[in-house]
Amino acid sequence: MTVLDAGIPRFLQSLETEPTLDGGHFVGFRLVAFFPRDARFQGVDLRGGDVVTSVNGLPIERPEHAFRVWQELRVASELRVEYLRAGARRELRYAIIDG
Repeated sequence: MTVLDAGIPRFLQSLETEPTLDGGHFVGFRLVAFFPRDARFQGVDLRGGDVVTSVNGLPIERPEHAFRVWQELRVASELRVEYLRAGARRELRYAIIDG
């Protein structure tokens, strides 16, 4: 749980995003940069331009949403990231291993 223990601000230091809207409604956060210098994330199928819409089925629009997701990851057995790539829905799934 090292990543979780470091906190959201530390995690976000290597993640550049911008909100994405459609017709004035929030869709998700478009990834501008995704851990470009961290080898641990090189095999993750997320890249610039992808729009993250939810994490473990939870919205991420507001800071309190992100905090809730962060807290729930402490007891989750899996990380699921739903996102859009070129308009197509995709999903990543990773087992959470405490270590």
